[in-house]
Amino acid sequence: MSARIPPEPVLWALSRHNAYLTSRPGGVRLQCRADDFSDLKLDGAVFDDAILPGCSFASSSLQDSRFLRADLFGSDFTRADLTNTTFERADLRGANFLMAVLKKTSFRQADLRPGQIVQHVKDGDGKAQEKKQDVPVNMSGANLEEANLGHAHLDQANMSNASAANASFVGASLFAANLTGADLSGADFSGAKMKDTTFVGANLDGAKLAGCDLRGANLRSVDLTGVDLTGAMMAGAIYRGAQLPPDIEGKLLLHGKWIASNGLSGERAVFTGMKLPGVDFSSCDLRAAVFHDTNLAGAYFTKSQLLFTSFVGSDIRKANFDQASLGGANFSGTILLGTAFRGAQLVGVEIFNALNQRTGKTIFPRFDNADMTGVDLRGAVVEGVDFASTTFDKVNISGADLRNCTGMRSHSRHK
Repeated sequence: MSARIPPEPVLWALSRHNAYLTSRPGGVRLQCRADDFSDLKLDGAVFDDAILPGCSFASSSLQDSRFLRADLFGSDFTRADLTNTTFERADLRGANFLMAVLKKTSFRQADLRPGQIVQHVKDGDGKAQEKKQDVPVNMSGANLEEANLGHAHLDQANMSNASAANASFVGASLFAANLTGADLSGADFSGAKMKDTTFVGANLDGAKLAGCDLRGANLRSVDLTGVDLTGAMMAGAIYRGAQLPPDIEGKLLLHGKWIASNGLSGERAVFTGMKLPGVDFSSCDLRAAVFHDTNLAGAYFTKSQLLFTSFVGSDIRKANFDQASLGGANFSGTILLGTAFRGAQLVGVEIFNALNQRTGKTIFPRFDNADMTGVDLRGAVVEGVDFASTTFDKVNISGADLRNCTGMRSHSRHK
């Protein structure tokens, strides 16, 4: 649906606001709360210093518009075209830019932190109560190519699957932001504060992270080859040390997008039947990936995220899963001779439905008909596994936490 010409009251309000900004007679500052400006053609409009909390500009065309210092708390710009628009120093806490076009848009020094939304609800006795909720800024799927977010406050912002190629985040604050599956190629994050930020499956080809605070950041599955990390603080960050073959790197990139979009885009990583002996998947996010009948002898999955990953029928002898997260993983029919799971988490995972409601079901790891001869489980947490059909010879379970496991053979090695 194309944007429509604004109705006369909107044009009149903008005219009086322009007079206010230029100190002309009849000027009145634009002040609206939760008003509807959606589906309007407002290219070049000037909203500087306007007070517009909770207003909706969804699907509107606002190319080359200006919102300098505007109060846009909790406003909605879903799917709006904001190409070359300026939001410098604007209050955008809790705003929604889902799937918006933000090419060459400027957010310099803008406040894009979570906004506290107050809802009035009734308790069980029918009494009115205030419910407060922090709502992060949503830029999921937005086009931020060549945008300027220098020194902006983006703490906890959701930028998953956004396209921010060649964008500038110089000096920005992105504490605990979600950049999962985002295209950040050529982006400049120099000096940005990115502690605990998630980059799983993001494309950082040619990006600059010099001088960044990346402590505790999650960089699983991210190819850091060619990324400028000069002077970056990486303590506690999870990141890969090895570059993988191009075909595998491509699968990881698409898999990251698949995870970030809950399967709506990208593609699940399937390695069925492939020969991957000795490949280093350490610190990768391979949740729900498929490795059926795959040769993974001597492969590394150290500290990898492998929730619901399936290895059915694979040869995984002498591989390394130390400190990996393996909730609900399936190792049925695998050869695991001499494989290490030291400190790994092999636990049950509770299942929720599409509405994030509990289903009462829990999926536990499986080792049906697997050969675990000589496996090292020292320090691992293993929950709810039935080893009745598993070859469990000479397994080292020293210091392991075996919760509600059954079927283990008496000649397993205990220390």
